[in-house]
Amino acid sequence: MIRSNRWQSYFSTAAAAVLLAACGGGGEPAVPEPKTLPPVSRAPLGLPLAPDPVIDAYVQAQLVEGKIPGASIAVMENGRLIYAKSYGYANLASAEPMTPEHRLEIGSISKTFTAVAAMLLVEEGRLDLDAKISTYLGPVLPSWESITVRHLLNHTSGLPENPVASTIDFLQNHVATDAEYVDRYLKIPSTITPGQTWVYSNLGFDVLGLIIGRITGSFYGDYVKAKVFVPLGMDHTRIMAATDTDTDAGKAMGYRLNDRNQIVALHPPPGELRYLSNAASGIESTALDMAKYDAALRGQTLLRQSSRDAMWTVSALAEAKTGDMRADVNYGLGWFLSTVDTYRKIYHSGGMPAFTSDFIRYQDTGTSVIVLTNESYDRKVPQVMSRGIAKIYHPELPP
Repeated sequence: MIRSNRWQSYFSTAAAAVLLAACGGGGEPAVPEPKTLPPVSRAPLGLPLAPDPVIDAYVQAQLVEGKIPGASIAVMENGRLIYAKSYGYANLASAEPMTPEHRLEIGSISKTFTAVAAMLLVEEGRLDLDAKISTYLGPVLPSWESITVRHLLNHTSGLPENPVASTIDFLQNHVATDAEYVDRYLKIPSTITPGQTWVYSNLGFDVLGLIIGRITGSFYGDYVKAKVFVPLGMDHTRIMAATDTDTDAGKAMGYRLNDRNQIVALHPPPGELRYLSNAASGIESTALDMAKYDAALRGQTLLRQSSRDAMWTVSALAEAKTGDMRADVNYGLGWFLSTVDTYRKIYHSGGMPAFTSDFIRYQDTGTSVIVLTNESYDRKVPQVMSRGIAKIYHPELPP
């Protein structure tokens, strides 16, 4: 998910022009250019998973071809973890290997957690999907008046993808409060009538997070932590904006390209980090914790069946064009949905200024694949990897 014009060039620069470093160059300028990325890999601590040379060779080849510093993967069958491993580096300057215990930013995969939080509030009788958002936020602009919670969840609110640049700049220049976000966001007019067309909106999901905060009386992330992270034992997962008790220990370094096509580490300032920590993109997690999340979604330990059915039913207005993965891309509530050659997929990808990721769930085979990477310059690589890994386990799956 791209949150500011400032980040646009990070995603459009040609990845082929970059060569990654195998080990440090010291400091935060550009990392020296090597020939290849060494085949470093780490298995999870304390989990007796046998090595899979085919998966390892495939992922290593993708790292080298995609010029990716590091990646973590997890593969599940019907909610059971069958493989997990990390490859490459969590920090190029110190040559620290990536491990399955490292946290990485998951970007727009966070929207699935926001959708889960909304459905939990529905189950608690505290949120009505078809209520106008003014019910929870108070007076809104006339162009927002008919927007409902459901419109936010399925991207049919008519709100733009992101706030205008001046709003983003204001919010990123200091650590803004929820009240400041509400004040700024509610001044952004919508030019599309709600409920008539599908337009992907990060802003809409951030507004949904503010609604969750209004209902629960605290930051949306506190509710997600209490209702999802803690019950599922996702001990290494958190909202990106650190609290007074959090540190960056255990988080992989994120990387981008500078204007000379050199790879550099990215250190967002506090205001920017707070901005990116809203409901559209705010979570950092590990491959192992994401496996726990997938297992909960496969059973009824997190949501009722009716809530999962609601999330994974295509909105009549969300029927988009055929995507580049040969799938008819649709959207439910917080999730992309598609069917290729009768195989149903539920998925979401995530792109941040220095991280990209993919989470795909094949409903018919019970297979799920998580791919988390600490790079921002080739957003499709995690999606290619997740589908490639799934096909290694199930050759019958379409490409």
